[in-house]
Amino acid sequence: MVTDVAEVLKLVQLYNLHTGGAAAPVLGSSGRERHAQRLHRRLAGRGEHRLLAHDDPAFAYLGTSCVLNTLRQGATSSTEQLAFGEAPCSRLRPPSDPRRGRGGGPDPEWQKKARTCPYWSVCPRHHGARTLAGALIWVATPAGLIDASPPPPQNGERIRYLELACRRSDLVIIDEADRVQMQLDQTFAPAVVLAGDEDEGLIDQLSRHKIRELAASGRTQLSERDVETFAAALNTAGSATDRLYAMLVAGYELRDWVRTGYFSAWTLQLKLLDERFPDGSKPEHRDHAPRQALGKLLDAFRDNPFGDRRRRTEEDFTKLTALLNEVLHTGNPENTRRHLTEVMDEVFDIDVTYMAARKQTYKEEYEKWRREEEDRQQKRGRRKKPEPPPVTPEQWRQSLAERFEFTLLLSALEPRLAMINAMWPRVEAALSLGYNTMYRRPLDYGPMVPEAPMGNVLGFQFRVPGEDEGGVRSGELTFFRCNGVGRELLRALPHLASVDGRPGAHLLLMSGSSWAGASSRYHVRVPVGVIIEPPAEVTERIADESLMRFELIDDGDEKLRLSGTHPDDRPERLRRIATHLGAGEYDALEGGPLERELLSLPPGRDQILLLVGSYAEARVVADTLHNLNSRWRDSVLCLVSDDEEIAPEDEAPSAYRARSLRRGDVEHLKDLGADILVAPLLAVERGHNILNDDAEAAIGTVYFLARPNPHPEDLHLAVHAVNDWIVRAVTGGDFAAWVRRGDSVEAGADEVRRLARSRWYQVLDRSMAWSRLDDTEREQVTWDMLVLMWQVIGRLVRGGVPARVVFVDAAFAPNRGAVPPRPDTPRSSLLHSVLDVLDPYFDGDTRTAEEQFIARALYGPLRRMLTRLLAPAHP
Repeated sequence: MVTDVAEVLKLVQLYNLHTGGAAAPVLGSSGRERHAQRLHRRLAGRGEHRLLAHDDPAFAYLGTSCVLNTLRQGATSSTEQLAFGEAPCSRLRPPSDPRRGRGGGPDPEWQKKARTCPYWSVCPRHHGARTLAGALIWVATPAGLIDASPPPPQNGERIRYLELACRRSDLVIIDEADRVQMQLDQTFAPAVVLAGDEDEGLIDQLSRHKIRELAASGRTQLSERDVETFAAALNTAGSATDRLYAMLVAGYELRDWVRTGYFSAWTLQLKLLDERFPDGSKPEHRDHAPRQALGKLLDAFRDNPFGDRRRRTEEDFTKLTALLNEVLHTGNPENTRRHLTEVMDEVFDIDVTYMAARKQTYKEEYEKWRREEEDRQQKRGRRKKPEPPPVTPEQWRQSLAERFEFTLLLSALEPRLAMINAMWPRVEAALSLGYNTMYRRPLDYGPMVPEAPMGNVLGFQFRVPGEDEGGVRSGELTFFRCNGVGRELLRALPHLASVDGRPGAHLLLMSGSSWAGASSRYHVRVPVGVIIEPPAEVTERIADESLMRFELIDDGDEKLRLSGTHPDDRPERLRRIATHLGAGEYDALEGGPLERELLSLPPGRDQILLLVGSYAEARVVADTLHNLNSRWRDSVLCLVSDDEEIAPEDEAPSAYRARSLRRGDVEHLKDLGADILVAPLLAVERGHNILNDDAEAAIGTVYFLARPNPHPEDLHLAVHAVNDWIVRAVTGGDFAAWVRRGDSVEAGADEVRRLARSRWYQVLDRSMAWSRLDDTEREQVTWDMLVLMWQVIGRLVRGGVPARVVFVDAAFAPNRGAVPPRPDTPRSSLLHSVLDVLDPYFDGDTRTAEEQFIARALYGPLRRMLTRLLAPAHP
């Protein structure tokens, strides 16, 4: 098992070269078109733009054609080619037998029982599935094994490839096990864009697909109740998404209201209760009872917003259901908003008395604000940003009405998305749905993957690119759900077949960084059994001869800092960095820093890697260097995603753009005649080795232009943190202690759920700014970043050669770049923090002998490099 499809196809080709065709890939059908397009793009990137000349052996497993298209040509004047997802591989229906007609109505034209295509056994698109049956070696990605199944014509029993692999294999090898662990966490906590400013929203794609499928069959699928219900749920979800998206795009205050962490109908309901009854959560307060009553009413409505489920409740929410239907389908928004405000006043008990009291409070707050504003204007010296005046009672009421409407719409969207997910497998064949990331993982894994400790969380995010400074702003509305602790599937694999009394497969987890201290992402909670070490002289050479240095750039009195700056300022700072590093002979007698570095590298290893934070930033730096002077023209490559479309005119000299190198082709760097590769750090962290003809690292020096830092709005960081927390609790004994606290198993489970939710909200609310991390969070983030940087540096030491590492971003050592310079500490500097978390495994007796041995074997060279770099400031 490896982490991406490109690696799968390359390994299959390699194994077949040496085993006589014993290997085959496990590939799902849903992404096959995308993988074929990626391979075509990579071949075109190598200079071969003729599609008919693309003859890579991997295409044998990426077939997308349908044999029936040749038979359908010319059938009618309007016959079109079947799309990839429309091929009826096991959904052909023969015509009804007129001799078996029944009375009482017209006979159906087609039989209900579906048949397999007669060409299935020779069809190119099923070559991979047929090859798997006799292959001795299966190569797959986690997603391919977890979600895909053998085709029904090949295997009558419904089974996933993962279970089949564990049943039939003597040995299951998982490469980059720590990376696979992260993928499994994300697999069982998927996030999908519902709507965005591009053609990638799931609701839009699914709606178009539904219309196309129904139109192609004359809408006969709607005769099935499940399809009709699914289509209706999708229509409602589309309407609700459009209304929500319109409100978010137009309203800055609403975007600000839902900005923190994630939002759901339940979290927004709590905010509404706090708006109306801010002190009602206290049992002794007079607002406690009305707050509780309103909460029960909204809970009952949220559980059954359309009133179409048979649930008896004491609360009567028929007015809210009627209001919701009006909001969803209104053609007169002004009248609907007035009606909504009236219902809100009744439900939230906003009467004349309450508004009068609020008006009196407003007068007092306004008077206080006016005095403070006058004092501020009279004071001299540094001017502070003026505070906005308090909102009037009517402004508050209108704002509450908008938030109430938003919550109503979200209450409609959530159950319809849940219905789409629940009915997916029942209509999958009728509508040729295939797979999507929102769909929950198969129930097959229920016994093996524990549910999320804080409960199966469902929520949304709305993210605006860059800084949100108000006004009309487009963005991405994302939906996510936490279904389970995905990483636990790794530990369950050896016992997968035991339920049937069959022997399990032997499992080998491989990675050079799957033991990573306090890391929530990379540390795999499985005992280390074997460490494969290179010869001692190789390790010593890497540790002693590798060099690390700072190359900070002047920025006025201080040094230039990229990480932590405003997103809009980053491109300009990157251009300044590139201009400084790429200075030519006219700017400096011996050339700029990059030229001097290249001249000092040994032949065969004279290529440089510049690391930035994203593909967009890589393009900025690469194009700046390409256009800077004649030295770098056509000598710089920009790493791009395998999915990026590159038009021929973009690569023409008149475009003034650096050449592009696709991520899947990065191993061919040595053959492309370039001196510099600019890439996002995460794109080269794992995967392909970049070697020269001597099987040594082709890249001699890496420049970190940006300090790595977790993205503050990445919900998967919280998922990794909570999953790591519960797995450590289970393996360390804390889980058992928590359960024993309760008087019963149920009470113990409630205690675990309470602690898990507390941890969940804690990691959601934490700041990812380095200076704001507490000691525990800093240790965890440090281990995450340590592994990330060490994996990249590992690209440069392949073949046992030393590496050169240059830190350009002053954020790596902010005190060093300050005026006046000061010593950095683990609280200020990531590099010092790396040494701080490694030190206990090398000095003292606070760690076990086994932990010390593992840490020294994995991270010893890194620690020695950093110690030399920071020696004056680090004891």
